[in-house]
Amino acid sequence: MKDYKELSRIEFNKQAEKFDTAENCYKLCQDSYDPANEEIKSKTFNDLLDIGCGTGNTIAMLLKDLPNVKYTGIDLAEKMIEVAKKKVVNENVTFVVGDAENLPFEDNSFDVILCKESIHHYPNPEKFFQESYRVLRPNGRLVIVDMRINAPIRALWNHVLFPYVIKMGDCHVFNETEIRDLYTNNGFEVTKYDALPKLRFLSSGFKKPSKVDDNITQEKEQ
Repeated sequence: MKDYKELSRIEFNKQAEKFDTAENCYKLCQDSYDPANEEIKSKTFNDLLDIGCGTGNTIAMLLKDLPNVKYTGIDLAEKMIEVAKKKVVNENVTFVVGDAENLPFEDNSFDVILCKESIHHYPNPEKFFQESYRVLRPNGRLVIVDMRINAPIRALWNHVLFPYVIKMGDCHVFNETEIRDLYTNNGFEVTKYDALPKLRFLSSGFKKPSKVDDNITQEKEQ
């Protein structure tokens, strides 16, 4: 059985030093920075986790407008994190190597989670959503930006191109129904799904408080 996470780690370690400047498919990732950042900045928050942070570009951009927010970036590829640490040096920013499906953070740790151009690499997206729910505070937001492809081509990519041609890790392009179901089946309420230019989408949802969260809030108010 293939270790898809290891294949992804190897691929992005290879790309790390040239990721920001190479004229290849990863260049498309840069076109979704502005809509993702505008969605994040639409509401106030104190801390943000960028899952699949790559070389830290999104955090670097947000830091300019929101310098007092605490930022944490996590990526499976250690060389990506090495580049990010060199690029963004700030007391409010932390970068760590880690797995999106097994996050090394305490429950209820963040107000916002961003996952941009990364979820299509996760072998177990349900686990990613469950972990995001766990580390978000009640009513915290999960913002996702990723690829959007029409049905016939999506099937070709998911069942032929990715597994048999590209062979650089697990890849799956989600449709709108799949994304909405992943949110709602894992404790989130979807607030947005927008089609973006250049075959991208932006989605957002918030963590619906559980009974345990409600009890903790009531105890703090007493």
